[in-house]
Amino acid sequence: MRFEVQGDSYGRLIFRVADGGSEAAIEASNGAEAAAELMAAVEGAARDGYGECFWQEAASECRWIFRREGEKVRMVVLRSTGTLTGWEHLFGAECDLAEFVEQVREGLRQQGPDSARAWQSGAVSGSAN
Repeated sequence: MRFEVQGDSYGRLIFRVADGGSEAAIEASNGAEAAAELMAAVEGAARDGYGECFWQEAASECRWIFRREGEKVRMVVLRSTGTLTGWEHLFGAECDLAEFVEQVREGLRQQGPDSARAWQSGAVSGSAN
């Protein structure tokens, strides 16, 4: 699985991810809060076997689900654009848990601890097998 963490000048967080022929761009309008929630979910999966978080965007909401299976982590991202449409599958992949946790942690750490300004500094890339 390959991914890129990027911020924009509006304080949004964009997480681009690809695995095999599948790819997605997951966005949150509240970059700093979304980063903290994502890291908590990833670390929760590593520690407890399961983690999830929700990212808000103007016209949709994304649900990240992480489930540890041995030394691997399975990630699923669902998107909802409203109550009537429900949740649709946006992305799913499996990779090495320890490598993924460390790369997400390092990618978010490189962006810095400050709110929206932290995400204006550019992109961080990584990959986990």
